[in-house]
Amino acid sequence: MQMQWLAMIMCLYAGVASARTDEEDQQQTSSGVSSSLPEQCFYRPPTDCPDSSRCPCKRITLANEPEGNAALCCNTDGQALEYGLSCIGFAHSNISYVHIRNATLDVFNVYEIRWRMLKSLAITDGRIKKVQGQFRMMTPTQCLNLSNNALMEVENNSLIRLAQLTTLDLSYNNLTHLPVLNIMNGREFWLDISGTNTLSCHDVYQYINKTGEKQITFNRENETVCSSLATWHWFNTTERVPLTQLLYLSSLQTECPKGDTWQCQCDISRMDIIDGKPPTHAVNVDCSGMQLTELPEKLPQNTILLNVSYNNITVLDDLSTNPCYEDLREFFADYNNISSINKLEGSKFLDNYALLSLRYNKIKSLPTYILSPSAHNKNFMISRNLVRLGGNKLHCDCNTAKYLKAWLQARILDSDEVMCENVKEKVIDLEPSKMCVYPGDWTDYIYYIIAIEVILLIGLIAKVTYDYWVFKTAGYLPWPANKMPKLPCDWLFET
Repeated sequence: MQMQWLAMIMCLYAGVASARTDEEDQQQTSSGVSSSLPEQCFYRPPTDCPDSSRCPCKRITLANEPEGNAALCCNTDGQALEYGLSCIGFAHSNISYVHIRNATLDVFNVYEIRWRMLKSLAITDGRIKKVQGQFRMMTPTQCLNLSNNALMEVENNSLIRLAQLTTLDLSYNNLTHLPVLNIMNGREFWLDISGTNTLSCHDVYQYINKTGEKQITFNRENETVCSSLATWHWFNTTERVPLTQLLYLSSLQTECPKGDTWQCQCDISRMDIIDGKPPTHAVNVDCSGMQLTELPEKLPQNTILLNVSYNNITVLDDLSTNPCYEDLREFFADYNNISSINKLEGSKFLDNYALLSLRYNKIKSLPTYILSPSAHNKNFMISRNLVRLGGNKLHCDCNTAKYLKAWLQARILDSDEVMCENVKEKVIDLEPSKMCVYPGDWTDYIYYIIAIEVILLIGLIAKVTYDYWVFKTAGYLPWPANKMPKLPCDWLFET
């Protein structure tokens, strides 16, 4: 008797479902959620749910599908779902489309054989903690909708066998990581992760890079954010980063500086949080070892670090004049042919930089006033601006030993590696007593001549005085004065 009643109920549901197919299709089109899903996805609004007091599931025949058998289950838990699927004869009815609404499950196991032939599986608007297991090989599922379930985990390899999957909806869940997709045949994916704000930005970024920017389309892109951990010394926080920012980063390599024979590498380094602005990812650009003769003309937006070491660059003009360098905070140009830092004077870079590294260049003079406004310090935690100039050979003199030596020790991180060009010593080892000794020149002889003349003049005055004294006392002139011819003025001295 019970079996007859069950069979009559199933026939009744099948007849009602077939009769209402057109009406349900119209409701699906007008529904806000389902209209955002691709056509191959089966979705029914809550108004279509069966009377759960009899059977929580019902069969639906889709007129526009050749294999149009579908099932809708509502308001179930694990036991009720088992009963609902059995009461519609799910195991023997060749059903290809399933929508389960408002299910409360600790675990949903996708490995079960019952899901083997599904083209579309939707489990929405419920409470599910975890999706475990792997779909079986050759499962033809094209659409998987797991939206709005407070879902916390989908095992990493659960979807790896879905070779025909093109639509995945994980919106409005509590996931932190995305499962791996099967991307073997290069097909395009439609993905919705809006409202799942707990997803790791790094995970989403890797997801985009693995599938390719053109291979994946995000639904509600402008409403999608991810979580990125920002660390600043002891301060930790989780910030929401727009998906548009990650999409920009995925195309970063196309904006990276490049030429006919060289290509720089660009990558994200950290997240910058500025008051009044949305969080942005900072970009590192590595152009080292590219045999460049000048700085790159263009840099990606938000570039904070540029490494152009091991090149043949001679000037730093772009640091002062190029608007693309305005966000730069760290600059590495070691092992180049830079001979002067004078172009940096008054530049915006010197107002904002955190690290300037010009090791092993050809800098011979160092105008300290250019770098002096920044209070450098050997202590990495206290210092705001760091400078490295090791390996350069300065022209050393007395001023170098007296003043520049102390300045280097106070403000340059690798001051013990700064050398002298004209003296085979480190700058910090210079002694003022040695460097401030000047060799004699021709002007020194003038002092000797003046001294001799003074001595001769004093001797002459002494001789004249003596002769005059002899003349007064003895009445005659000494022999040298007596032999001298008389002069017209001699009468003045005669008595």
